[in-house]
Amino acid sequence: MNIQPWFRKLSTIALIIIVSLTIFTAPSYAFVPSDKVQINVNHLKKTNECNQCDLSGANLSGADLYGSALLEANLSGADLSDALLNDAKLKGANLSGANLSNALLMGITLSEANLTNANLSSADLYNALMESTTLSGADLTGADLTSAILSETDLSNVDGENVNLDQAILNKANLSGANFTHAKMRNARLAEAILEGTKLFEADLYRAVMPDTTIYKGKGDVSKFGAYQ
Repeated sequence: MNIQPWFRKLSTIALIIIVSLTIFTAPSYAFVPSDKVQINVNHLKKTNECNQCDLSGANLSGADLYGSALLEANLSGADLSDALLNDAKLKGANLSGANLSNALLMGITLSEANLTNANLSSADLYNALMESTTLSGADLTGADLTSAILSETDLSNVDGENVNLDQAILNKANLSGANFTHAKMRNARLAEAILEGTKLFEADLYRAVMPDTTIYKGKGDVSKFGAYQ
């Protein structure tokens, strides 16, 4: 059966409309949320400040952000590996799932920040201020937190094997379920800290202040707090 001329004409018109819509609407897909993030990244690199900015998923690996202001910024899932963030201000920032491995974070302010499941392996956090910070599930293997202030911080279920916490302040911190095998914790302060299920195998707790404010006396002295050694 022959196709009627009017049907052929209608089919041609429909095809032209579909092609036109495809061509003229394609550019609308060019602007995606990551573009806004990139604008914020450029602003940060130019001004060293981006408080309350959306930097989620941003690639800031190796970036020089010394002393930057990132208060309450959203850096969830961001790549900050090998970045320089000494003396940076990130109070209240969201760094959940962020990669901060090998980053320089000396003197950084991370109080009340969210670092749930963040990667901080081999990061330098000497003298960091991390009061009331959430670090649950974070990777702290080989990190240096010497003299860091972690009072009332959530360190539950972190992997802190070989971490350095010498002279760190962990008063009222939650270390339940954490792995601190081979950790250095000399002169650390753990007054009123929660150690339920904490793994302290081969950890160095010389003269550490324990949850009951007593001074660590030797191997096996942590079992009464629910920890393993």
